Amino acid sequence: MRSKTPFKRSWPALTATQSCKKLSVRILFLTNFYPPYQVGGQEQSCQQVVEGLKQRGHATLVLTSMYGTNNTPKEVGGISRSLYLEMDLVPWRHSLTFFTQRKRREKHNLQELERVLEAFAPDIVFIWGMWNLPRSLPAHAEAKGQGKVVYRFAEYWPTLPSQHELYWRAPGRTWYSRLVKRALRHIALAQLRKGNGQQTTLQLAQAMCVSAATRTILVEAGIPVTNARIVHTGLDVNQFPNGGRHPSGAEDHTLRLLYAGRLTADKGVDTVITAMAHLVSDRRLRRISLAIAGSGSTDYQNYLRLMVTQAELTDYVSFLGPVPYAEMPRLLQKFDVLLVPSIWPEPFARVILEGMISGLAVVATPTGGTGEIIVDDDNGLLFMPGNAEDLARKIMRLVVDPGLRQRLAQAGQQTVRQRFTMPKMLAEIESYLQEVAWLSTNR
Repeated sequence: MRSKTPFKRSWPALTATQSCKKLSVRILFLTNFYPPYQVGGQEQSCQQVVEGLKQRGHATLVLTSMYGTNNTPKEVGGISRSLYLEMDLVPWRHSLTFFTQRKRREKHNLQELERVLEAFAPDIVFIWGMWNLPRSLPAHAEAKGQGKVVYRFAEYWPTLPSQHELYWRAPGRTWYSRLVKRALRHIALAQLRKGNGQQTTLQLAQAMCVSAATRTILVEAGIPVTNARIVHTGLDVNQFPNGGRHPSGAEDHTLRLLYAGRLTADKGVDTVITAMAHLVSDRRLRRISLAIAGSGSTDYQNYLRLMVTQAELTDYVSFLGPVPYAEMPRLLQKFDVLLVPSIWPEPFARVILEGMISGLAVVATPTGGTGEIIVDDDNGLLFMPGNAEDLARKIMRLVVDPGLRQRLAQAGQQTVRQRFTMPKMLAEIESYLQEVAWLSTNR
């Protein structure tokens, strides 16, 4: 009989010939978002890993936020949506809820975690996504089961302030929000300082990173993950059924470019528009187009649209708005080249894999984990971050040399199929979780 005390489950004795890989593990996933209420590809990966581990005989439970449920708890099918985010993704509410509900919400979150630990009795707490969740949650998990908490880092959240602090330090977007923040900022930050020591208590003893670059950045920031396992993100290639095509341009020989992602300055979208201006105005290209898929702050979107207008690119650049993840495979099939112009160090840009497996040539900056995917002039092209002229030169190579596009596309597909598949990622995650569970039981 399994003990009802969290983290006290007894394992059967193992002989010397038995492997930890034979163990069936009870895994509690702690994550900020989970499909269908998701923000990006990492939530899709989480769902695929959960389902894959269940198919391999492991028991799973997902504890996630109430994002998408209007803060109404829902528990169905092994998914408990019962946690509050630190800040609702409707910023104007936060000035009020910070003072009236912050402590109550954090207490509720800890009670929910304790409830799940007691009822599910996991062997492993697998912390998948922590952005906008209070760090008291992993601190509590570590305190309850030292050595049985595993972190996956696909972002740099341990290096960042809480979402509360980021909110109060950021200027308001409207005149009235600026007034409110100016009046309350010092009080709010003082309250945060009074109870703000929990992030320094995290041990982070067992961790995996989605790229070696991510691990390096965390270590250089003082986060103790030197020994973190590198497990690259993998794709379910079956979600991209038409990945066998090799782009050669549209019937009218127009080279169709795509940017897909958040519309923020650190993503370098403005670099792409400036590069388009070089190609259309300076090099007189006419058979070229750019589609921008995604959303972001209203101010930045307006800035991008103004850039397009001022550069007289309205006939060449279109804004598609946000595209649901389920529609991405079909969208990618309409283009020849995927642009990933990030200025910030991408931990591991899943969209690059999606473009590659879909038969697009990928042109990207070598920031963060991208250098672990793309080898310049082999399976993609790399350009200097923020350098629109360099990007324009790389695109021009694809314009004048369709054979290069086809060669890069074929190599990109081969890269994904050989190195970045979901089965490979799943096997590596499973092996690590089993190893941690076995070692923590047999110390």
